[in-house]
Amino acid sequence: MKRKQTFALAGVTLAMLVGAALPASAQFGMNQEKIEFMVDVSEDMGRYVEHRTAPGEDPLRGSFFVTEGNIYPAGTIPGAGHEFDPNAPGSMGRWFCKGVFLVRGSELDKTPLALLTDQILLLPDDKQSIVTAGTEGNGVAMRTVIGGTGPYAGYVGEQRQEFLGFNKTGGVNLRITITLRKASR
Repeated sequence: MKRKQTFALAGVTLAMLVGAALPASAQFGMNQEKIEFMVDVSEDMGRYVEHRTAPGEDPLRGSFFVTEGNIYPAGTIPGAGHEFDPNAPGSMGRWFCKGVFLVRGSELDKTPLALLTDQILLLPDDKQSIVTAGTEGNGVAMRTVIGGTGPYAGYVGEQRQEFLGFNKTGGVNLRITITLRKASR
């Protein structure tokens, strides 16, 4: 392994050990061509709002919603995370999502193209954030990173999002990998 790769790997490992999702290079203001890291997200269903149906009813195709949850170091959510509490200690940021259902809510975990959404990951706040857009649902979705703030300003890329399952509040658990590259000017 090359020295530069070893240094980068050690930096990312250290960042994860201290509970930070940011790659070491972003934390210390270094300017890189490529940044990649992984986090877990757990939605707090108590923060979910959808206006077309009463709470507890199945959302309809076309229903708009807004929701939020917490961001954790990758691997924090075990398996599908059925018993995971999205308000458990160890959060390193907030996740916000707004979107529209492309299918009935009861089909969310059965359909790969269930939602059309915009997401913002605050790592840990709006001074260090990443914004993504795309579809999501059951399985793995590839989404577009459309921008960011702080160490992520000037980067674009992809968000690989894996649906893990539902947590104890009924919210989704996700494993997210962010791959960024400097935007060409």
